[in-house]
Amino acid sequence: MKKLIFIVMILTLSSCMVSQKTFDEKCCALETEITELKSRCNGMDMKEQLLREAIYDLQIKKDTIKNEMD
Repeated sequence: MKKLIFIVMILTLSSCMVSQKTFDEKCCALETEITELKSRCNGMDMKEQLLREAIYDLQIKKDTIKNEMD
């Protein structure tokens, strides 16, 4: 009877270890993906800022040309 309980305990612990390993692998993969997404987000923010500056510069040029024609 003690051997049976011991075997059941070992099987339970080994299945937990496999689950922990799988969980750790998934966490690592998700952390990598989060890092990549943050990097892309920062790049997009930079592009947005550059586009806004370009639009602003074009509006100033447009206003300058319009005032010169008047």
